[in-house]
Amino acid sequence: MAFLVRDALAEAATLGGHTIKILLTRETDKNVGLRDRAHVAKNNSADLFLCIHFNASEKHNARGVETLISPKAGNANHAADKAFAQLIQTATFNAIKAHDARTKDRTVKDQSLFVLRDANLGLKARGCLVEIEFLDHKAVDELFNLSPTSPQMRSDVAKAIANALIAAL
Repeated sequence: MAFLVRDALAEAATLGGHTIKILLTRETDKNVGLRDRAHVAKNNSADLFLCIHFNASEKHNARGVETLISPKAGNANHAADKAFAQLIQTATFNAIKAHDARTKDRTVKDQSLFVLRDANLGLKARGCLVEIEFLDHKAVDELFNLSPTSPQMRSDVAKAIANALIAAL
């Protein structure tokens, strides 16, 4: 999904006349540690840091999109993180809902995550982590991976996230 967002962001930036430097924390299926992920943003003086994940639940029955930010305590730019996260949340939720009305808006939430700590990102970067959906739910797996319309679904979500990133700049 990150590659699709990267490509959609590059295309939207070009069409909109924006100059954007896009960095991924990894280009292969090799796991990158949380500190190293955050340091990519910090070491490149990023304005925005977005972690893209799919969620899972123990009972495999949860649905919805949620976006996480660092809690207010110890977060120098909580309001800016929240505004950024809300753009990502709304865009992602609406893109999925256009394909499947059963998705849920699980909202923006404060959660202490190492990868989003200001000390790791640098105080300037606005950061959030979007949990796109619960991929272990059968309907979501069908929607994103198994349906003939899955490629279009993934593309629509990527474009929505890309447009939200541009709006956040």
